[in-house]
Amino acid sequence: MCTSIVYENKENNFFLARTMDFSFPLGGSPIFIPKDYTFYVDNDSKNFDVQYSFVGSGRHIEDYLFADGVNEEGLGVASLYFSDDANYTALDDEAEHFLAPHDVVAWLLSSFKTVAEVKKGIASQTIKAEECSVIGNVLPLHWIVSDQKGETIVIEPTKAGLIIYDNPVKVMTNSPDFSWHLTNLNQYNQLSNTTLKESSYHHFLAKGNGAGSGALGLPGDYTSISRFVRTAFISEHIEKVGGFEESINVITRLLSSVFIPKGIKKKENGKDDYTQFISYMALNDCSYVINYYETNQLFKVDLKKMSRTQHEIKEFKCSKELQIELLQ
Repeated sequence: MCTSIVYENKENNFFLARTMDFSFPLGGSPIFIPKDYTFYVDNDSKNFDVQYSFVGSGRHIEDYLFADGVNEEGLGVASLYFSDDANYTALDDEAEHFLAPHDVVAWLLSSFKTVAEVKKGIASQTIKAEECSVIGNVLPLHWIVSDQKGETIVIEPTKAGLIIYDNPVKVMTNSPDFSWHLTNLNQYNQLSNTTLKESSYHHFLAKGNGAGSGALGLPGDYTSISRFVRTAFISEHIEKVGGFEESINVITRLLSSVFIPKGIKKKENGKDDYTQFISYMALNDCSYVINYYETNQLFKVDLKKMSRTQHEIKEFKCSKELQIELLQ
């Protein structure tokens, strides 16, 4: 379970950010993939070439698998769980070339510069129900994609095929499907960031509860439905700042409303579903930032610099030690 948003700052720069919420330890780290690398070089049915270098959170299993990332053209992609609704082409389908669900992020980042290009390119792609060896199952996923102009879409594999939604709220969580979430937002049109006006009940004057009372009724639980509403509301009203560091800080505060600490959300098997990391994809700056559950440190990869100087795959090791400054 995860939450994603696209934030536009005062300088009209866009950031795709997400929480990675999962009960299985994913162990992902930032990985840089240079252009001209070929994924699945020994598998003609799945292989594809990297046209645009990119960086994202990933692991090497059979090849490099990515949960999210940004490429050198400022296209950002994140995969989120779609457990109740994901539907793929059968693995024994006759399509000669296909992607597994866990390949989609790398393929999109490798192949496209803009959301408009993604819309055209993804429509003819076949995604088969291939098992991911990381979890020993087929990953039920959908994807949010954004570019340097802030154009944002959601891609969902359904029984009716791949559906592409324009994303006017620039928020995505998990099941139900994206159109359901938009319809559900109509139930919360009374929410505001102001103080409620006084109301009279016969001879009693109800003065409300002061500042913040306009948000009474905003759901506070950790279901995907409530996280969608909460994030859409906060994203609409949160301040617009200028600068890279200031924007990262604001996004962090925004996503803190859906950050899941260990112990708060238990799976049926007793395991903790918690926020393992937050990742930030600066689409105009073409850089990648990640923060892990265990530490307050932020780690940044400058993709523009990497693309100029690095021609091999590079996996970054990030310390998970908590940093506390001693004042003397």
